Amino acid sequence: MAVKPIFGRFHRPGSLAQLTRGRGWNSELVGFLLPLARRDYFFRFYDWDEDTMNTDWTTANSGGVSAASFTVQAAEDGTIQGDTGTDDNGVVQIKYDGVIFDAARKPGMEVRIKFDTVTTNPYAEIGFSDAPTSETVIKISDIDTPALAVNGLTDAVIFGIDPDQTLKSPALVTVGTTDAVAKAIIGASPGSNPFTAATYATVLIQAYANAAYAVLDDNLETAGRIATGPDTAKLMRPYILVATRLAGTAVFPEIDYIVIWKERV
Repeated sequence: MAVKPIFGRFHRPGSLAQLTRGRGWNSELVGFLLPLARRDYFFRFYDWDEDTMNTDWTTANSGGVSAASFTVQAAEDGTIQGDTGTDDNGVVQIKYDGVIFDAARKPGMEVRIKFDTVTTNPYAEIGFSDAPTSETVIKISDIDTPALAVNGLTDAVIFGIDPDQTLKSPALVTVGTTDAVAKAIIGASPGSNPFTAATYATVLIQAYANAAYAVLDDNLETAGRIATGPDTAKLMRPYILVATRLAGTAVFPEIDYIVIWKERV
C-alpha cells in the first residue's frame, strides 16, 4: 500500500509557493485554490448558518427600528436580514470588527445580497473604509458629482447605488488620503437600477493601493475600474450599509454570504 503524503514534509506547506509549483502564478486552478494558501492569504467566508450572528461582525441601525439590526433567518443555506425602518434615510449597517485591511495588501470582498424592493429604493453601499465618526450615516453624499459625507472618512472603496440621484446605475466611488473623491460607473450611464426585487445579486469589490475594481453579477463588460483610491498604511474594514429613500417604506436587505480576503504582510 502506498504511503500517504505528509503535509509537514512538503516545502512551505499551505503556501502560494506550494500551490503554484509546477503550474505558474496565473492559472485558473491557482486562482480557485488561493483561499487554501493560508501562509500568504487571509480569507474568511461567512455563510450565516449559525443560530445567532457571528461575533466577527457588528450591526447598527437608525430610522426608528425597534428590532435587531440584522438577524439570522430560518432560511435555506442560511441568511441574515436587516431592517432600515420607515424613517426617510433610515439606515441598517453591518461591519467587520477588525480594522485590519491595508490597500497595499489588495483586500477584497464578495457579497450575495437581495432587496425586497428596487423601485424608489434602496440606497446601498458595499465596500471598505476607515472607521467613520458615525456608523449609521450615509457615506456617499452625492454620486452624480462624487462626494462623500464628512463623517471622518479619509480612505474608502465603495460600490454605491442611490435612487435619489440622476445616475441610477451603481458606481464605484473611491477616496484616499492623497486622492480626491472619484467614481467609475458600473453599467450603462445613466442606466437603471440593475437589481431585481427578491432576487440575489453578487457584488465583488477589489481594492489596491490608490486604485479599485468592482463588478456586479460577474459582468466584466460593465465593471467599474478606477485609478484612484485608498492610500497604503491606512487601515480599513469591510461594511455593508442600506438605507430607505422613501419615508414610510422600510427596506429589508437579505445577505446570503460575505467573503473577505487580503494578502498577508
